[in-house]
Amino acid sequence: MIKKFNLLLLTFFQIGKIKYAPGSVASLITCLLFLLLINFFSVVILFIFTLIIFLYSLVAINNYYQTFDSKDPQEIVIDEFVGQMLPLLAFPIYETLYPTSIIYYCALAFILFRFFDILKPYPISYIEKNTDGAIGIMLDDIIAGFFSFLLMTIVFFFLGG
Repeated sequence: MIKKFNLLLLTFFQIGKIKYAPGSVASLITCLLFLLLINFFSVVILFIFTLIIFLYSLVAINNYYQTFDSKDPQEIVIDEFVGQMLPLLAFPIYETLYPTSIIYYCALAFILFRFFDILKPYPISYIEKNTDGAIGIMLDDIIAGFFSFLLMTIVFFFLGG
């Protein structure tokens, strides 16, 4: 039972099994889920939820890492969820810098996160190549999310300033 739950979580409810662009689909669904959940929960609650998912995913990936075929299996897309949530959770900062609709923040967060996650500029590429296991799978997406957050903050600072 727990094994099925872990695999379901790691594949983000089977999104990782999609043949084409499962990471992009997982990121898009994360944005849509965020738009829904932000109406019911505070950013702090969503951050705690994301942190719990991150920590649980580390354990689940370590338990099932040997069953996958590659170093960073395409089926595991929970890392996209966690990485995509980072720039989304910072939307109160963006609102302070440049007030607009939350949909625009989500769209830009999606575009920037996918840009950094797909192109993997340094240090993302270095971490992906040189870090094994659960940390390696999760960390490159977390840094891509951080880069997205950083770039969005800079852009909104100069737009709002």
